Amino acid sequence: MTTTETTNPTPNPDAAAREVAERIRAGRNFLITSHRNPDGDALGSGLALQGLIRKMGKDARVVVRDGFGKPLYNIPGAREVTVSDVLPPDYPSAYDAIFTMECPEVERTGFNVLPGPAVNIDHHLGNRMYGEINYLDVDAPSVGEMVLQLNRNHLQLELDRDIAIAMYVSLATDTGFFRYHNTTLRAFEAARELVRHGVVPGDVSLWINESVTRGSIQLLGLCLTTLEMHAGGKIATLELPRRFFADAGATPEDTEGIVNYGRNIEGVLVSALLKEGDNGTTRVSLRAKPGIDVQQVAARYGGGGHAAASGCTMPMAIGDAKRELVAILAAIV
Repeated sequence: MTTTETTNPTPNPDAAAREVAERIRAGRNFLITSHRNPDGDALGSGLALQGLIRKMGKDARVVVRDGFGKPLYNIPGAREVTVSDVLPPDYPSAYDAIFTMECPEVERTGFNVLPGPAVNIDHHLGNRMYGEINYLDVDAPSVGEMVLQLNRNHLQLELDRDIAIAMYVSLATDTGFFRYHNTTLRAFEAARELVRHGVVPGDVSLWINESVTRGSIQLLGLCLTTLEMHAGGKIATLELPRRFFADAGATPEDTEGIVNYGRNIEGVLVSALLKEGDNGTTRVSLRAKPGIDVQQVAARYGGGGHAAASGCTMPMAIGDAKRELVAILAAIV
């Protein structure tokens, strides 16, 4: 299945959720994946869905292309997640469907082609509707909250504490622990329900926000030395050449959140983290304050995301990428 196919757009999120529930009930064995370098929403939503499927007496496993940060291993079930550059050898024959969590296009999974039936569960603008079922809700505060809605309205299973924690990690991390503009009444209602099922918000905050590795702090320090301001202080750029990982004793998973430090500066409307990629490319993470749409910028290079948080890969070295990117951003800030 390619990213350009649209087999079932299903514009109504609840109708699509009903189709997802019917697919789960009809099958026995499922594969779940998410986007490359999975964050709290990608991993939490996948583990929550896995928990619900298993509660129904069915089989489900989570496979992701890249590793993830140490704090996320505290999510119940995270240590069972398979990290692999290929899908299981029995895929697709042994599975009734593959669920792709928070992936607006197939390429975001890192596996490029998914020959089996795909169930696309996402909340990003610009989703390419590539699934046999497309459960898309751009108003959802997180994909984990969409899984909660799926259960609340259609599966109607009793949540246990482990599933609730996975959903809460998804919700809390994607709303910036209820600081971002996607922190709606819907987000708070979901949080209330999850706390009722045993989540302790202070515990989750402690092991997500205050249990980072020493390497991640040292990597942050190196990246901050590259901070530059542009467009009269409205744009901040940070750089991450590959050598910084060895200098800091860090891993790619330790980059989570670095881009936000530029956005934290007073007067900055857009922050960009430029990471040295392979074969002369540059991976770009973009974060914006309200009123600025960086998704349209990422889309120029085949990327995407949300208006306030997007990413892409630019086919050029960091220096050239920064010059080109700043010029584009300066026109919209």
